[in-house]
Amino acid sequence: MTDPHDPFAAPAPGGQPTPPPPVYGAPPAYGAPPPSSPPPYGAPLPYGTPTGPFPGAGGRNGMGVAALVLGIVGATCLFWTVIAPALGVVFGLVGRRRAKRHEATNGGVALTGAILGGFGLLFAAVFYGYLIANSSAVSRYYDCMQAAKGDTVIQQECQDQFRSDLGG
Repeated sequence: MTDPHDPFAAPAPGGQPTPPPPVYGAPPAYGAPPPSSPPPYGAPLPYGTPTGPFPGAGGRNGMGVAALVLGIVGATCLFWTVIAPALGVVFGLVGRRRAKRHEATNGGVALTGAILGGFGLLFAAVFYGYLIANSSAVSRYYDCMQAAKGDTVIQQECQDQFRSDLGG
């Protein structure tokens, strides 16, 4: 039996020669990059080319992640600062804008950080407003605790009076 792809074989029965095997394009020159490869390292990318850890991903997700972290800190450490939740709101809005422009891929994370930061700001505003409204009671409590000088009985009386002043 003869090989049907052998160019030197006798013609097939019926007088027709066997067609030669298909030839697929010439290989690229030695050392030349394939036509669909990315540009060499350090070469400038065309405007609008997404960058990131994998192709097609936005590489500017830092604001969204920072917004989430600061929003969580601001919402859970409710009353000691307004800086963390305020930055969470700002970073969240910037991260959300980047996601809308397809520069980042974590728009939901940024939005969550902005919302948590907003809750943190709201809680802090309510807390500090309550303290300002009851500043005379806070002042009396502070003065009483200073006068107690470590006496636990007097300190307990100060705490009881403070609760009474606040209506609790």
